[in-house]
Amino acid sequence: MPDRDDLPRWLVGSGAAIALVGTFLPWLSSGSVPRSSYELFDLVERLGFSGNGPIAWVLRLWVFVPLLLVLSAVAQGVPREDAWVRRVRLVLPIVAVVYVGGIAAILRLAPDVALFRARYGIWITLIGAATMVIGLVLGRSRPTS
Repeated sequence: MPDRDDLPRWLVGSGAAIALVGTFLPWLSSGSVPRSSYELFDLVERLGFSGNGPIAWVLRLWVFVPLLLVLSAVAQGVPREDAWVRRVRLVLPIVAVVYVGGIAAILRLAPDVALFRARYGIWITLIGAATMVIGLVLGRSRPTS
């Protein structure tokens, strides 16, 4: 179990790991075919549903989600306490939560369609993002030394 002072960073790091695993699990299924977030977004882009606007960029940049989540987790373990390290520890997870958690929440809250069913990967991703948020909130509420 982590030290009490390390708990926020531990929560952010483990939440990033949980969210990362969730992105590779089935997010939606069409018929009997489960699709991870990567397969789903690749399919949406290949079929031309994304267009050329901001939605297209959200889908194209999704391939960098593993890197974003891994960097968010690794940054939590950097022992230095420089101002820039604290900023990186804060900014990377915030970007990850907004991007990954936001997309997962949008898909989870979308109306059910007869052809598609939401699967457990979305929930795992949301749990990871929520864990990251809890760590970020706890970390910001602690007085700095």
